[in-house]
Amino acid sequence: MDPQRTIGIAPNPECVTGAVACQCELGREKLLTAPPYKCTSRAVEDEAKSRLQTAPCAREFEQYKCPVSHILINFKSPLHPNEVFNKVFPSNTPIKLVKRKLAKLLSVSNNNLLLTKNRNVLKETCLISELKTNALGNLMIDVFTKDSEEFSLSSIPKESYVHELIQTMMPKKKTMPFIAIKFKIRNQNGVFTRSYHSIMKVHEVKKNLAGVFQVDPDNLVLLREERPLKDRMALIDLDYDKYGIVEVELLTKDNEKLDVEKLYKEMPINDVLTVMVPFGSSLKHINVEIFSELIRKPFLGGYRNVHTGAIFHHAYTQTPQKPEKLPPENKNCRDTQTAEMREKIYDTNYSRATQMNTVHAYIPSVADRIIVPKPYETYDAMIARLNHNFYASIIQRAFRRHQFRQKVKNWLMICMERIARMEEEKRLEREAMERRLKKDLVTKTFPRTREDFDQLYAMVDRWKHAEIARISRLHSKGPKIAEFTLLLDKEVELLRCIEGYRVKVKEDSKKIKEKQFLEEISKPVAWYGRDGKLITMETVEIQKARKLKELYNSFVKQDLEGKERIELLVDMKFALQDFRHPLAEEIITLLDRECDLLVRRCNDHQLEFLRRRVAACVFQLIKTSELNSEVTKCKDIRDYKKMENERLYFCEMCHQVKLNTAFPLNAKMNGFLVCTSCSWKDVSERCWIDMTPYKFILRTVQRDERRRKCWGSLAFVLQEKDIFFIVEKLWHSHSAISECRDMTELRLCRWHVNEDWSPWNCFLITVQEMKAHLKLEHPEMVYDDELVQKVKNQHKLAKANFEQIVTVNKRITESGDWADVRAPAIARVDAVEKI
Repeated sequence: MDPQRTIGIAPNPECVTGAVACQCELGREKLLTAPPYKCTSRAVEDEAKSRLQTAPCAREFEQYKCPVSHILINFKSPLHPNEVFNKVFPSNTPIKLVKRKLAKLLSVSNNNLLLTKNRNVLKETCLISELKTNALGNLMIDVFTKDSEEFSLSSIPKESYVHELIQTMMPKKKTMPFIAIKFKIRNQNGVFTRSYHSIMKVHEVKKNLAGVFQVDPDNLVLLREERPLKDRMALIDLDYDKYGIVEVELLTKDNEKLDVEKLYKEMPINDVLTVMVPFGSSLKHINVEIFSELIRKPFLGGYRNVHTGAIFHHAYTQTPQKPEKLPPENKNCRDTQTAEMREKIYDTNYSRATQMNTVHAYIPSVADRIIVPKPYETYDAMIARLNHNFYASIIQRAFRRHQFRQKVKNWLMICMERIARMEEEKRLEREAMERRLKKDLVTKTFPRTREDFDQLYAMVDRWKHAEIARISRLHSKGPKIAEFTLLLDKEVELLRCIEGYRVKVKEDSKKIKEKQFLEEISKPVAWYGRDGKLITMETVEIQKARKLKELYNSFVKQDLEGKERIELLVDMKFALQDFRHPLAEEIITLLDRECDLLVRRCNDHQLEFLRRRVAACVFQLIKTSELNSEVTKCKDIRDYKKMENERLYFCEMCHQVKLNTAFPLNAKMNGFLVCTSCSWKDVSERCWIDMTPYKFILRTVQRDERRRKCWGSLAFVLQEKDIFFIVEKLWHSHSAISECRDMTELRLCRWHVNEDWSPWNCFLITVQEMKAHLKLEHPEMVYDDELVQKVKNQHKLAKANFEQIVTVNKRITESGDWADVRAPAIARVDAVEKI
């Protein structure tokens, strides 16, 4: 362990002294080639001192030590001597894990199982390597139960032991980036090779081959040792050799022949080799493709049989030689090749004159330079005169100063960029928090959905409990009862105001939906023509729907006088006489009644409920598909027809059959009992909880898991109620490090950063603490033992409460459907929800 790589607050360095590295890989390689066991003898001084001087066996004993990293344990039951079970465990495994594994195989409680050796109960903290083995390096352990519960060691399957032993002995296979597959076509004697990436699936290889051979991918079958390969299987899981080559048989289900010649015309590849090339201090694997193209052999002459007329050509086999300079078609001469002798005359160097004074020539010495020899200088004197070391030190000092200034400049630039990035992150976080608080304030001021009203009810509930605590602290007896009475009146008034506003919002939502429904059924059919212009068409049914819409809108108007109202009712009566339906007859009767009341001078307040009834009947008439076929375009009607082919569930409170989407979902439910509407209306059975912060925590977890490209689906299966249970019941709504209780600052991050998020791999801390925690690879080595034990206990409780979603996560993850289960980063809801 390198202490310099520890991030955060490290423990005492002495606690890691003597740590032993994991030698599983080394043990697997040396399991079969290990040297004979060495016997080490030592004197046992304590045992010798405790014995009497006359003891005849006060001698040294031998202890055998196993050099391999795995030990074979033989479990036996003294009650059933014939039953023995063998299993391989790593030598550093504690007895607690061995006991847990054996209890799981025997289907016996872990607390009820006892492991003994030589009639001594083994401690759970003791390691396997600390126990004394026999001469072969094996352990013999006796198995008992505290309450004499019956168990059978022979019922455990032996295949698991053999598989684990083989996996332990076999060395790990080296991962290859590319795998070359050699396809053998059955019943055609055809062989071809292709290279694929190791992460590709078998179904992708089938699609590639189907495009080459022009066949259906489902018709192709790939066999490996007479067993078909699964479509979801990755190529890296195949049993390839050390060069990354796999042999696979290829055939079709309907015995259709594959055109191999077409394959070689497009891909003239015959085989692939993997070549290891030294690249620096490591080896690089390169796939080399071998092209099997036919060479064009030259014409080397020949002869003709004069009797039969058959023509024979000269040719050569094996590897072709290098092409000659003279083309073969020019070799038509039968002369022998002889060397030609040529003569060439070379002239020797000629003499040249030098300048010198003679009697006949005078050369002036004005431009001559007289060279006088200097005193002899030794090598040491020359080195001392030049003084290279002094000038070299000056150059090195200046260069190092330049290098240091460049490093300081780069460090300053990195520091400034980091500070700017941190300031930008703080600004974005501050803006996000301001938007969140602003949104909460808007939803509290103008609630529209059920979640908004839940937030208001939760505020009233928190205010009530705070007032109860204040009154209990300041008053007693009579004044306390009076204050509680006033508090009850205030609470009733607040609830009445919230409920009245909720009813008004519900009525507005109903009017908006009615308006949208009428607009949808009277919308004309539109499409774009060839010239790009919009074309609209109104059918007879659309015209009828528009007429009913205008009739309904004119009836619900409130600003009409008495005479205008009577004329409108008479027009509606004549318009409804065209419909032969019991509901139309009922509406005509109600219109006659309203006309009589208007003649008798009844005001609008007295006719309010009658007009509501008439409006409801007219709207129901419009929604009747027998009179208006355009109703089928409405979404509610389509959803109703969709229920015919879906699974329906019965609500025990409203006694209605609904889809599964109409029921509240959480990870701890066992079935659909009460729908969302009934559970929200039943105030006596629920406590008002503000789910806004828990929904925000769930969205942050899903966003982080999506960014990390997780391979599990637990974060996308859980709902807001599950996050509320984890935060409130398991972590008690405060940070595990700083005890912070501000819900706007708390986050659920991963405990182990390299593992997918789950209820048993989460950690409730603040935002700033999360940034530091996500940099830790091994949090157990940084935090103290008390906090680590507390986190482990919370994870055990989470696994016990969310045990049933493990099977759901396994099914969704292995099937590949987990990407469709993921919730969006920002929940998109309608502007108005049903209340």
